[in-house]
Amino acid sequence: MAYLKALSLCASVAASIVAVSSSPATGKSAPILVQAPPEDTVTRHISYADLDLARPAGAHALVSRVGYAVNSLCTEVAVSRESSIMTGAAKKRCSRTTWDQARPQIDLALQRAREIAMTGRSSIAAAALVITVPQ
Repeated sequence: MAYLKALSLCASVAASIVAVSSSPATGKSAPILVQAPPEDTVTRHISYADLDLARPAGAHALVSRVGYAVNSLCTEVAVSRESSIMTGAAKKRCSRTTWDQARPQIDLALQRAREIAMTGRSSIAAAALVITVPQ
């Protein structure tokens, strides 16, 4: 619980940070607002920095990690929301929603890996996958 409070505090701090970046085209600075998700959400970050997504085994490992994160997140949300009778239905709805969030992110990660394998670079930024569900 202390970890969640600390994470919430970090998220609140991050929500108030405004970073400034230079735009090479105009030479002017443009503000970038960083917002944290609302406190009543459950979030999972899925890293794939250690995987070679250009190989089928790496792609499969990423999908497995996402599946584990979806199951973990949806179990937590379903248990906190519903009675034991409704937990199964709530978990299925949550699973559909989070997989719908994750699939485009997985596709981008795999596309980035293919571009790097073919050309040595990619215009797609490296990132961890993030899935979020209201609690």
